[in-house]
Amino acid sequence: MNIKKIILSVFVSSAFWGYAQAQSVDDAVSFSKDDNPASARIKGMGNVQTSLGGDITAVNGNPAGLGFFSRSDISITFDYLQNSNKADFFGTNSNSNKGNFGVSQAGVVFNFPNRNQIAGYAGWQNFNMGISYNKKQNFNNSIIYNGINNETSYVNNLTDIMAEDKGFENDFYNSYLVEKFANPADGYFPLAEEGYDKDQVNDLLTKGYHSNTALAFGANYNNKFYIGGTLGLSFFKYEKSKIFEENGLTKLAVDVAKDNPNSDFANPTSADYIKFGDKSYQLIDDYSQISEGSGVDFKLGMIYKPATDWNIGLTITTPTLLSISETTDAFTDVSFFPDMGSNNSFHTYESKLYSSDQDYNLTTPWKFALGATKFFNRGLFSAEMEYITYNTTRYSNPSRFNSFQNMNDIIKDELQGAVNVRLGGEYLINNIISGRAGFNFIGNPYKYAEETNVSGSVGLGFKLTNTLYADIAIVHQVNSYSAAPYVLSDFWYDRGSFEPIADLKLQRTNALFTIGAKF
Repeated sequence: MNIKKIILSVFVSSAFWGYAQAQSVDDAVSFSKDDNPASARIKGMGNVQTSLGGDITAVNGNPAGLGFFSRSDISITFDYLQNSNKADFFGTNSNSNKGNFGVSQAGVVFNFPNRNQIAGYAGWQNFNMGISYNKKQNFNNSIIYNGINNETSYVNNLTDIMAEDKGFENDFYNSYLVEKFANPADGYFPLAEEGYDKDQVNDLLTKGYHSNTALAFGANYNNKFYIGGTLGLSFFKYEKSKIFEENGLTKLAVDVAKDNPNSDFANPTSADYIKFGDKSYQLIDDYSQISEGSGVDFKLGMIYKPATDWNIGLTITTPTLLSISETTDAFTDVSFFPDMGSNNSFHTYESKLYSSDQDYNLTTPWKFALGATKFFNRGLFSAEMEYITYNTTRYSNPSRFNSFQNMNDIIKDELQGAVNVRLGGEYLINNIISGRAGFNFIGNPYKYAEETNVSGSVGLGFKLTNTLYADIAIVHQVNSYSAAPYVLSDFWYDRGSFEPIADLKLQRTNALFTIGAKF
């Protein structure tokens, strides 16, 4: 596979219109990621979960942490997420914003102490159970960018799709924006002027959530060793919309002649050239996708205390086997105008509506986390590393063996294992208020793309009464990478044409509030 540059973007679809098949490397990554939902207390400490117990987060985090509960506990966490995105596309800066409010976590832990204990008893101290709702991912986001492209046209991308799909080839040939090369084996080239200024706009919108319901059990052996397991049931709905608009000019006859001197569009006196040559056009390409699924996974966790002031934790999470139903729609409209200043279209082309309904499975990566916590007189510091095997993600279809073999080979080649690092601490300011802070480094799952993804957090905890407590936290995440609104084949690479690149800086600010009670 000749890879010039892998473009990192959850919005670049690999759809071929005849099938409108949306399965892609980017969707595999999107559906595999986990924001590791937690209470405001844990989020304020940088989301360190692996070696800490006694918090509702243990139900979906390290279930061994349930063994630390000496009382039952119930809590709910509300959150507000604000997306503030910036983009640079051919030197034009754009901004877009989107926010939403919801519940990120709610759960209860039931404490079952060993009733057979006597003074100085050594052995199993308790067997606790917890159940929680957790918002694993929030897909709600909006990215809009535009710029003047004088290097390639979106039509270059559409000619690649024509080469893959005979139905779309016969359809889009009637758009008057493509022509055959002089050598028919080379396929089609754009009648859109690639080297002329074209105003391009990419409007990207995603919506939905990936949540799970977790049922966990944890036990405490002699206040030294803690072990637990979690059964997770996942549910998600993901909606993706991409509207790409391009405004430009069609080619002069002399430019068409360079690729096909026998074309009617290369003859300035032909009826086709007189009507469509050197004219203004507006192309609108619309793609939408709705994916819904459910799955199951299992988690095993352990925490060991080598000393009273140290915790060492380990969590192993199996892949989630997601069963997904997906619907996609795609179409392209083209309008022609006498010149760039005209608003009166003299001809309009509308492609067919390319729709698809498909059921398939996705097996997400394995996850391994190792952490340690050091306790001090009035606080603690915790650190952990999480390894995610993104390159083991696999698509499958039980009724069509090896139907996704090519895509799975691409995933194996383009993705890699990623390491996430989390650091955080807590300090008891007085008997009522605690202060918290944390930092996260989120690893890059792509082999050939550069990405920076970090976050910082702060928080406060309040002991309201002997049974009631409240926590607040602010988490700010910055994710910087490059994306392409469309991709081009090696055929265009060999001719010196490459996809345009947008430099994106996605910023997410998450405010969380937890209220809970012990009973």
